[in-house]
Amino acid sequence: MIAELSPAAERSWRLLAERAAAETDPRRRANLEVVARHVREEVRGDVPALMATLVPQPRYEIWGASSSTGPKGYEEVKAFYEASIAIGKNRLEFEVSRVVVDDESVVTEGVFRHAYSGETLLGRGFADAGRVEPDGWYLVEYQALIVWPISPDGLIEGEQMYAGERPRIIRRLAAGECPHLGPPDRG
Repeated sequence: MIAELSPAAERSWRLLAERAAAETDPRRRANLEVVARHVREEVRGDVPALMATLVPQPRYEIWGASSSTGPKGYEEVKAFYEASIAIGKNRLEFEVSRVVVDDESVVTEGVFRHAYSGETLLGRGFADAGRVEPDGWYLVEYQALIVWPISPDGLIEGEQMYAGERPRIIRRLAAGECPHLGPPDRG
């Protein structure tokens, strides 16, 4: 299901949109706009529109606190996003605090925020926090930097994400709090 954007999610990447609107160089503006469109379509859960922002064979790398090789190629990347949407991980905030652009790339830095279930957190080794209950939902955040290489034809070649830290548990979410984060049907 493709969702409408929540104002809270959209505000979180406001700096990216403002930077695109202010950019006078056409190539750099186009680079910023394709990244902004990619973020918007990811959060909305529109896989065809999201994939339309990418080159035919995108490559993802994830570095730092949770290093992985990331998906490679159209089918793996598409499956990666479909799995993310299925668990509501795409419904996030990305509070962008820095944007850098040139003719071949965009760099965004900021804080990602998600709603994770207690069960997910416990499965990822957060049991030592002592305050995670399997049936709860928790606001988590982590600092990250993403390099978005842009092809000569203006499409994103993938993402090189540098997670500066493991997700931090901010607090347990009350029922109905932050409804734009996590699965649409979470309590």
